[in-house]
Amino acid sequence: MKIVILVIFLFLANISAKDIKPYKYLKASDSVSDFAKADNMLIIGTEEGIVDIYDLEKEQFVDKITLKKQKNILGDENGILIISVDYLDDRVAFLTRELNTWGELYIYENKKLTKLIENAQHISLQKVKFLDKDRVIINTMGNELMLFDIKNKRFIYKKQLGLGSFSDLVLSEDKKYLFSADETPQINKIEINSGKVMEKYEEANKRDIFSIDYKNSLLLSGGKDKRVILYKTPLQYKMTKGDFFIQSVALNPDATKAAFTKNDNDEISIIDTNTLEETHLLKGHKKTVIKIDFYMSNELITADEGNQLTFWRLK
Repeated sequence: MKIVILVIFLFLANISAKDIKPYKYLKASDSVSDFAKADNMLIIGTEEGIVDIYDLEKEQFVDKITLKKQKNILGDENGILIISVDYLDDRVAFLTRELNTWGELYIYENKKLTKLIENAQHISLQKVKFLDKDRVIINTMGNELMLFDIKNKRFIYKKQLGLGSFSDLVLSEDKKYLFSADETPQINKIEINSGKVMEKYEEANKRDIFSIDYKNSLLLSGGKDKRVILYKTPLQYKMTKGDFFIQSVALNPDATKAAFTKNDNDEISIIDTNTLEETHLLKGHKKTVIKIDFYMSNELITADEGNQLTFWRLK
Protein backbone atom coordinates (compact mmCIF):
# COMPACT_ATOMS: atom_id res chain seq x y z
CA MET A 1 0.00 0.00 0.00
CA LYS A 2 1.35 3.32 -1.02
CA ILE A 3 1.90 5.68 1.89
CA VAL A 4 0.86 9.22 1.06
CA ILE A 5 2.68 11.71 3.22
CA LEU A 6 2.55 15.42 2.60
CA VAL A 7 5.32 17.18 4.49
CA ILE A 8 5.57 20.93 4.17
CA PHE A 9 8.14 23.05 6.00
CA LEU A 10 7.22 26.69 6.33
CA PHE A 11 9.18 29.45 7.99
CA LEU A 12 6.75 31.19 10.27
CA ALA A 13 8.26 34.66 10.00
CA ASN A 14 5.56 35.48 7.50
CA ILE A 15 5.50 39.22 6.88
CA SER A 16 1.85 39.08 5.80
CA ALA A 17 0.67 37.76 9.18
CA LYS A 18 -1.37 40.25 11.18
CA ASP A 19 -0.26 41.11 14.70
CA ILE A 20 -3.22 40.80 17.09
CA LYS A 21 -3.54 42.26 20.58
CA PRO A 22 -6.01 41.05 23.22
CA TYR A 23 -9.42 42.74 23.37
CA LYS A 24 -10.29 41.56 26.88
CA TYR A 25 -8.76 40.19 30.09
CA LEU A 26 -10.52 38.22 32.81
CA LYS A 27 -8.90 38.08 36.23
CA ALA A 28 -9.19 34.78 38.10
CA SER A 29 -9.02 34.24 41.85
CA ASP A 30 -5.43 33.04 41.59
CA SER A 31 -2.90 31.67 39.09
CA VAL A 32 -4.74 29.68 36.43
CA SER A 33 -4.00 25.95 36.16
CA ASP A 34 -6.74 24.94 33.69
CA PHE A 35 -9.97 26.19 32.14
CA ALA A 36 -12.86 24.72 30.18
CA LYS A 37 -15.58 26.35 28.11
CA ALA A 38 -18.97 24.71 27.49
CA ASP A 39 -22.09 26.49 26.29
CA ASN A 40 -21.88 29.98 27.81
CA MET A 41 -19.98 28.86 30.89
CA LEU A 42 -16.28 29.24 31.55
CA ILE A 43 -14.81 27.11 34.36
CA ILE A 44 -11.43 28.23 35.69
CA GLY A 45 -9.24 26.08 37.92
CA THR A 46 -6.50 27.72 39.96
CA GLU A 47 -3.35 26.71 41.82
CA GLU A 48 -4.83 27.68 45.20
CA GLY A 49 -7.88 25.42 45.49
CA ILE A 50 -10.42 27.78 43.91
CA VAL A 51 -12.67 27.11 40.92
CA ASP A 52 -14.20 30.22 39.36
CA ILE A 53 -17.42 29.93 37.34
CA TYR A 54 -17.99 32.70 34.79
CA ASP A 55 -21.02 33.30 32.55
CA LEU A 56 -19.76 34.50 29.16
CA GLU A 57 -23.18 35.79 28.10
CA LYS A 58 -23.77 37.78 31.30
CA GLU A 59 -20.06 38.70 31.45
CA GLN A 60 -19.87 38.07 35.18
CA PHE A 61 -18.76 35.49 37.73
CA VAL A 62 -21.78 33.54 38.92
CA ASP A 63 -20.25 31.09 41.42
CA LYS A 64 -17.05 30.03 43.14
CA ILE A 65 -15.86 26.78 44.73
CA THR A 66 -13.23 27.11 47.46
CA LEU A 67 -11.51 24.08 48.96
CA LYS A 68 -10.05 23.91 52.44
CA LYS A 69 -6.29 24.54 52.53
CA GLN A 70 -3.82 21.73 53.27
CA LYS A 71 -0.86 21.84 55.66
CA ASN A 72 2.68 21.03 54.60
CA ILE A 73 5.28 19.28 56.76
CA LEU A 74 6.15 22.61 58.41
CA GLY A 75 2.54 23.24 59.36
CA ASP A 76 2.06 26.06 56.85
CA GLU A 77 -1.23 26.22 54.98
CA ASN A 78 -1.24 25.90 51.20
CA GLY A 79 -4.01 25.88 48.64
CA ILE A 80 -4.74 22.64 46.80
CA LEU A 81 -3.87 22.59 43.09
CA ILE A 82 -6.90 22.25 40.79
CA ILE A 83 -5.25 20.25 38.02
CA SER A 84 -8.18 19.78 35.60
CA VAL A 85 -11.75 21.08 35.14
CA ASP A 86 -14.72 20.31 32.90
CA TYR A 87 -18.41 21.26 32.60
CA LEU A 88 -21.59 19.60 31.30
CA ASP A 89 -25.27 20.40 31.86
CA ASP A 90 -24.82 22.50 35.02
CA ARG A 91 -22.28 20.06 36.47
CA VAL A 92 -18.66 20.90 37.17
CA ALA A 93 -16.07 18.12 37.41
CA PHE A 94 -12.59 18.83 38.69
CA LEU A 95 -9.46 17.05 39.87
CA THR A 96 -7.10 18.10 42.63
CA ARG A 97 -3.49 17.25 43.34
CA GLU A 98 -2.26 17.41 46.89
CA LEU A 99 1.29 17.74 48.22
CA ASN A 100 1.72 13.95 48.22
CA THR A 101 0.86 13.94 44.45
CA TRP A 102 -2.33 11.90 44.99
CA GLY A 103 -5.55 13.42 43.71
CA GLU A 104 -9.29 13.65 44.27
CA LEU A 105 -12.30 13.86 41.93
CA TYR A 106 -15.15 16.24 42.76
CA ILE A 107 -18.54 16.90 41.16
CA TYR A 108 -20.27 20.22 41.86
CA GLU A 109 -23.98 20.58 41.09
CA ASN A 110 -26.76 22.74 42.55
CA LYS A 111 -24.32 24.31 45.03
CA LYS A 112 -23.43 20.84 46.37
CA LEU A 113 -19.88 19.50 46.27
CA THR A 114 -19.41 15.70 46.19
CA LYS A 115 -16.09 13.87 46.44
CA LEU A 116 -16.01 10.71 44.31
CA ILE A 117 -12.34 9.69 44.40
CA GLU A 118 -10.32 10.26 47.57
CA ASN A 119 -6.68 10.92 48.30
CA ALA A 120 -6.52 7.66 50.26
CA GLN A 121 -7.05 5.70 47.03
CA HIS A 122 -3.53 6.78 45.95
CA ILE A 123 -4.29 7.76 42.34
CA SER A 124 -2.23 10.49 40.67
CA LEU A 125 -5.12 12.09 38.77
CA GLN A 126 -4.23 14.38 35.86
CA LYS A 127 -7.13 15.12 33.48
CA VAL A 128 -10.93 14.69 33.50
CA LYS A 129 -13.54 14.99 30.75
CA PHE A 130 -17.31 14.45 30.88
CA LEU A 131 -18.70 11.84 28.48
CA ASP A 132 -22.28 12.29 29.67
CA LYS A 133 -23.97 13.20 32.95
CA ASP A 134 -23.14 9.82 34.48
CA ARG A 135 -19.60 9.12 33.22
CA VAL A 136 -16.22 10.82 33.10
CA ILE A 137 -12.98 9.72 31.48
CA ILE A 138 -9.82 10.27 33.54
CA ASN A 139 -6.12 9.93 32.83
CA THR A 140 -3.39 9.75 35.45
CA MET A 141 0.16 11.06 35.58
CA GLY A 142 1.29 7.47 35.09
CA ASN A 143 -0.72 7.23 31.84
CA GLU A 144 -3.54 5.02 33.10
CA LEU A 145 -6.88 5.63 31.38
CA MET A 146 -9.96 5.18 33.57
CA LEU A 147 -13.67 5.25 32.76
CA PHE A 148 -15.61 6.22 35.89
CA ASP A 149 -19.31 5.78 36.72
CA ILE A 150 -20.43 8.88 38.66
CA LYS A 151 -23.80 7.52 39.75
CA ASN A 152 -22.42 4.27 41.20
CA LYS A 153 -19.04 5.71 42.23
CA ARG A 154 -17.03 2.94 40.58
CA PHE A 155 -14.47 2.41 37.84
CA ILE A 156 -15.86 0.76 34.71
CA TYR A 157 -12.34 -0.01 33.51
CA LYS A 158 -8.70 0.93 33.96
CA LYS A 159 -6.25 0.65 31.05
CA GLN A 160 -2.51 1.26 31.12
CA LEU A 161 -1.69 3.08 27.88
CA GLY A 162 2.10 3.09 28.02
CA LEU A 163 5.22 3.77 30.04
CA GLY A 164 5.55 7.47 29.19
CA SER A 165 4.08 10.13 31.48
CA PHE A 166 0.65 11.37 30.37
CA SER A 167 0.52 14.75 28.63
CA ASP A 168 -2.88 15.40 27.02
CA LEU A 169 -6.16 13.94 25.78
CA VAL A 170 -9.03 15.17 23.64
CA LEU A 171 -12.43 13.70 22.74
CA SER A 172 -13.96 13.32 19.30
CA GLU A 173 -17.06 15.46 18.80
CA ASP A 174 -19.38 12.43 19.10
CA LYS A 175 -17.49 11.25 22.22
CA LYS A 176 -17.06 7.76 20.79
CA TYR A 177 -13.29 8.08 20.65
CA LEU A 178 -10.51 9.87 22.46
CA PHE A 179 -6.98 10.71 21.47
CA SER A 180 -4.33 10.42 24.17
CA ALA A 181 -0.72 11.61 24.08
CA ASP A 182 2.15 11.07 26.45
CA GLU A 183 5.77 12.10 26.64
CA THR A 184 6.68 9.90 23.68
CA PRO A 185 6.19 10.66 19.96
CA GLN A 186 2.96 8.60 19.86
CA ILE A 187 -0.77 9.41 19.98
CA ASN A 188 -3.35 6.67 20.59
CA LYS A 189 -6.88 6.72 19.19
CA ILE A 190 -9.05 4.83 21.68
CA GLU A 191 -12.63 3.57 21.56
CA ILE A 192 -14.02 5.00 24.78
CA ASN A 193 -16.62 2.35 25.69
CA SER A 194 -14.12 -0.51 25.47
CA GLY A 195 -10.82 1.25 26.12
CA LYS A 196 -9.41 -0.47 23.01
CA VAL A 197 -6.61 1.22 21.06
CA MET A 198 -7.87 1.57 17.47
CA GLU A 199 -5.00 3.45 15.80
CA LYS A 200 -1.55 4.80 16.61
CA TYR A 201 -0.17 8.06 15.24
CA GLU A 202 3.61 7.83 15.43
CA GLU A 203 5.11 8.86 12.09
CA ALA A 204 5.70 12.59 12.42
CA ASN A 205 6.49 13.69 15.97
CA LYS A 206 10.04 12.75 16.97
CA ARG A 207 10.11 13.71 20.67
CA ASP A 208 7.73 14.22 23.63
CA ILE A 209 4.23 15.44 22.71
CA PHE A 210 2.87 18.16 25.00
CA SER A 211 -0.52 19.10 23.53
CA ILE A 212 -3.12 17.80 21.08
CA ASP A 213 -6.52 18.79 19.67
CA TYR A 214 -9.07 17.13 17.38
CA LYS A 215 -11.81 18.76 15.32
CA ASN A 216 -13.62 17.88 12.09
CA SER A 217 -11.49 14.77 11.43
CA LEU A 218 -8.19 16.63 11.86
CA LEU A 219 -5.73 15.76 14.65
CA LEU A 220 -3.26 18.46 15.73
CA SER A 221 -0.17 17.88 17.86
CA GLY A 222 2.84 19.78 19.15
CA GLY A 223 5.71 19.13 21.50
CA LYS A 224 9.38 19.13 22.30
CA ASP A 225 10.61 18.71 18.71
CA LYS A 226 9.10 22.10 17.74
CA ARG A 227 6.96 20.33 15.15
CA VAL A 228 3.30 21.13 14.58
CA ILE A 229 1.63 18.11 12.96
CA LEU A 230 -1.79 18.02 11.31
CA TYR A 231 -2.85 14.40 10.83
CA LYS A 232 -5.66 13.33 8.48
CA THR A 233 -4.74 9.68 9.08
CA PRO A 234 -1.85 7.99 10.89
CA LEU A 235 0.09 7.98 7.60
CA GLN A 236 -1.13 11.21 5.99
CA TYR A 237 -0.13 14.48 7.53
CA LYS A 238 1.15 18.02 7.07
CA MET A 239 3.86 19.63 9.15
CA THR A 240 5.20 23.05 10.02
CA LYS A 241 7.52 24.18 12.80
CA GLY A 242 7.72 26.71 15.58
CA ASP A 243 10.83 28.30 17.04
CA PHE A 244 10.55 26.75 20.49
CA PHE A 245 8.84 23.89 22.33
CA ILE A 246 5.16 23.73 21.30
CA GLN A 247 3.50 23.94 24.72
CA SER A 248 -0.11 24.25 23.57
CA VAL A 249 -2.14 23.77 20.37
CA ALA A 250 -5.79 24.25 19.36
CA LEU A 251 -8.12 24.00 16.36
CA ASN A 252 -11.14 26.17 15.63
CA PRO A 253 -14.50 24.32 15.35
CA ASP A 254 -14.29 23.50 11.63
CA ALA A 255 -10.51 22.92 11.76
CA THR A 256 -9.76 25.57 9.16
CA LYS A 257 -7.43 27.35 11.59
CA ALA A 258 -4.81 26.03 14.01
CA ALA A 259 -3.16 27.87 16.88
CA PHE A 260 0.09 27.01 18.64
CA THR A 261 2.67 28.58 20.91
CA LYS A 262 5.32 29.73 18.49
CA ASN A 263 8.39 30.93 20.38
CA ASP A 264 9.95 31.74 23.74
CA ASN A 265 8.33 35.20 23.64
CA ASP A 266 4.99 33.46 24.37
CA GLU A 267 3.52 34.52 21.02
CA ILE A 268 0.79 32.39 19.47
CA SER A 269 0.74 31.63 15.75
CA ILE A 270 -2.50 31.16 13.81
CA ILE A 271 -2.19 29.21 10.57
CA ASP A 272 -4.48 28.17 7.74
CA THR A 273 -4.67 24.38 8.05
CA ASN A 274 -4.95 23.94 4.28
CA THR A 275 -1.98 26.05 3.17
CA LEU A 276 -0.10 26.21 6.51
CA GLU A 277 0.32 29.93 5.93
CA GLU A 278 0.62 32.01 9.09
CA THR A 279 -2.28 34.48 9.07
CA HIS A 280 -2.11 36.02 12.54
CA LEU A 281 0.34 36.37 15.40
CA LEU A 282 -1.10 36.89 18.90
CA LYS A 283 1.09 39.08 21.09
CA GLY A 284 0.58 40.01 24.72
CA HIS A 285 1.43 37.12 27.04
CA LYS A 286 4.23 37.78 29.52
CA LYS A 287 4.40 34.26 30.98
CA THR A 288 4.41 30.72 29.59
CA VAL A 289 1.13 29.92 27.81
CA ILE A 290 -0.49 26.80 29.29
CA LYS A 291 -3.68 26.52 27.24
CA ILE A 292 -5.32 27.76 24.03
CA ASP A 293 -9.01 27.34 23.21
CA PHE A 294 -11.03 28.63 20.26
CA TYR A 295 -14.01 30.40 21.81
CA MET A 296 -15.63 30.66 18.37
CA SER A 297 -14.36 30.27 14.82
CA ASN A 298 -12.45 33.57 14.97
CA GLU A 299 -12.15 34.09 18.73
CA LEU A 300 -9.84 32.48 21.26
CA ILE A 301 -9.30 32.28 24.99
CA THR A 302 -5.81 31.63 26.31
CA ALA A 303 -4.19 31.26 29.70
CA ASP A 304 -0.63 31.55 30.89
CA GLU A 305 0.93 30.97 34.30
CA GLY A 306 -0.55 34.22 35.62
CA ASN A 307 -3.96 34.90 37.18
CA GLN A 308 -5.94 35.95 34.12
CA LEU A 309 -7.49 34.67 30.92
CA THR A 310 -6.87 36.55 27.68
CA PHE A 311 -9.44 36.98 24.91
CA TRP A 312 -8.50 37.44 21.24
CA ARG A 313 -10.46 38.26 18.08
CA LEU A 314 -9.02 37.48 14.65
CA LYS A 315 -9.62 40.24 12.11
